[in-house]
Amino acid sequence: MKLLVIGIDGGTKEILEGMPMPFTQSLLATAHSKTLDEDLISRGWAEALTGQHAASNKGFYLMPCNDGSYDFSASYSKNDMLNASSNPPLWTVLNEKGASVGIVNVPTTGPADEVNGFIIAGGGGGIKTSGVIPDGMVYPARYKAILEKNRYVFDLRLPGETGVSSFFKKIREAEQVQKDTFIELARETRPDFGFHCFRITTEVQYLARYEIDRCMEHIRQCKQQGIDFTPESTVQASIIAHYVSLDNSIKDLFEALQPESYLFIGDHSTALLQHEGNMDVWLSQRGYLAAYREPMIFLSKLKRFARRRITRLLNLKPTPKAPLIRNPLTRFYTSRTRAFGTFYDTGNFAGIFINDARFSGPVSASETPALVDKICSEFNADPIAARYSLEARPYRRLHEGEPFQTLMPDIKIHKPDSVYFSSRRWAFMVANPNLKPLEEDLKGIRYPHSGAKGRDPLFVYSQNLQDFIKPSDPNDLRLVYHLVSRLFDKPGSSPE
Repeated sequence: MKLLVIGIDGGTKEILEGMPMPFTQSLLATAHSKTLDEDLISRGWAEALTGQHAASNKGFYLMPCNDGSYDFSASYSKNDMLNASSNPPLWTVLNEKGASVGIVNVPTTGPADEVNGFIIAGGGGGIKTSGVIPDGMVYPARYKAILEKNRYVFDLRLPGETGVSSFFKKIREAEQVQKDTFIELARETRPDFGFHCFRITTEVQYLARYEIDRCMEHIRQCKQQGIDFTPESTVQASIIAHYVSLDNSIKDLFEALQPESYLFIGDHSTALLQHEGNMDVWLSQRGYLAAYREPMIFLSKLKRFARRRITRLLNLKPTPKAPLIRNPLTRFYTSRTRAFGTFYDTGNFAGIFINDARFSGPVSASETPALVDKICSEFNADPIAARYSLEARPYRRLHEGEPFQTLMPDIKIHKPDSVYFSSRRWAFMVANPNLKPLEEDLKGIRYPHSGAKGRDPLFVYSQNLQDFIKPSDPNDLRLVYHLVSRLFDKPGSSPE
């Protein structure tokens, strides 16, 4: 194999260096690394696969539907990516250069394209532990039989799990099967380019980042004292077991495939989630957002309850809602609101939308530039914002001319990754209550996470790849697309 790319969703160099992962650490010690700066509004895997930012490939974690409503879409698929992007996907680029590919479990690759090689598409949504291999997720289709034989699991997510250790055990087993399947197919087809992604590891890091940090600190202390580290709890033991298993899987891949070159990447890193913010609170306090008062919130809930009740009594079918459609969590008077904050999961991107024609709002296009500047000025003068190292800057106007500029927030809040913005708590800034030892029992607990997306994804590469990186390359995951493409250029050709 000419190049093996190891993707680790949420891949964080600090964690790989701090956990008991001797094989992986031996690779890191002799490799080069680069500190990237991701714009977390943009999906990292889509950047790596197309060489384009969300402004050009529509790869936003959350985006307005632009239909005059306050509906936002969290949906994004391979077909969305290919229809939006002006660049061909990485597998097409490599096939056109005469290289065969083997790709397993990389997000935004399904339904699997026809390729010279094989693709097992990355899972998500409802493709989890059903044991059924959906049509279109494997190319060539005959390899479905191998996945079924191996009891392949596409994905796992936290909702519905009742215990930390049992959840982490499922993750270890699923990732081991994914790795074994990749090796089996690669031995049969011998691809020139391999890309294997450990996606589910990010679930461990979101849930247990606080405990991961505690483990790493204790491991450092034990090394200094010349003693072995002993986990304090079953949760810590499960965390250690996960990273030992991950290291063994990486070792198995390298020993089986013997790549000439290698690249480790993440779509983002994982940061400790220390504080949670809500821009709607600040906007409400400054008169930019007219939030519902308690009586109006009660009436709104009563109205929704009555509508559901009448639908059931009359045996009517409820109007189906499109999948992955989200609405602002803050209830506000739309005609009196000039701006509202980002909400739900926007990739740990904090921003402000002007309530303009995209939402049938009252702000005209001619008013927007001055309003953006006024909000930024007031926010940056706020002592609480300064205390948490928050700074508001115009954002959407910086992407003038990009095909998907209208889907962007007008303002970006530049901030530490440790501050996560949503609209779940009615407080401008509040400490994360989950910064404490993680309990084994997950029953009845909503959003127990101590980790969030970080801007500096894992990017480690074998020394022989250094010459394929140019000073003019973007310092984010678009670099992957350029580096890999140049590596497979034929001798004498002009690299892009």
